[in-house]
Amino acid sequence: MRLSASPPGRNVAFVTYDVPEMSEVVDVPVRPAKRSWARWWKPDEPPVPGRTVASAAVTTSVGLAMLVAVGALTHQTVLVPPLAATTAIVTATPNSPLAQPRHVIGGHMLSCLVGFAVLALGWHGPWAAAVACGIACGLVLVLKAAHPPAMATTAMIMLTDPPADRFVPLLAAGTVLLVAVQMVSARLQREVTPPPGGELTRS
Repeated sequence: MRLSASPPGRNVAFVTYDVPEMSEVVDVPVRPAKRSWARWWKPDEPPVPGRTVASAAVTTSVGLAMLVAVGALTHQTVLVPPLAATTAIVTATPNSPLAQPRHVIGGHMLSCLVGFAVLALGWHGPWAAAVACGIACGLVLVLKAAHPPAMATTAMIMLTDPPADRFVPLLAAGTVLLVAVQMVSARLQREVTPPPGGELTRS
């Protein structure tokens, strides 16, 4: 009798007898390799180029400053936490799906719609906010406009009950402004990030 090694991807071993008709496959439990806690925290991504970091940092501050300026001109608060979180996405990862206009504008506006719809039903407070955020999450996924910071838009509406005639236009203006920031960030990062194995080139 001979015991053969398990093929890749299968937890089995082949037991081969001298008589071919008696050969069989036997399940043998295979213990997964242990991983140290340090490896769980070790990032697999390559280091981010310094110029890309600088570009993201500058465009983040500029984008948020523009929201502050709009708020100062309209005497309203436009720099709300959901849009601040969106700014980080569109400046740090401008080419990711979550940073695209459909997700930024659609995600926030759909979440805004859910928030005010739930308020219209007479539901208020943190429990209602939890339910509304779940509904908003499902809606944006179905409509392919997922944008995680938009859940904070729903929660903010549920917890603060802002006037819709002021909040909705400001939110729409803020998202459109951040889409413009995303376009600039994507352009800058294409210019400052060298291609793999190549020299720094400009688009």
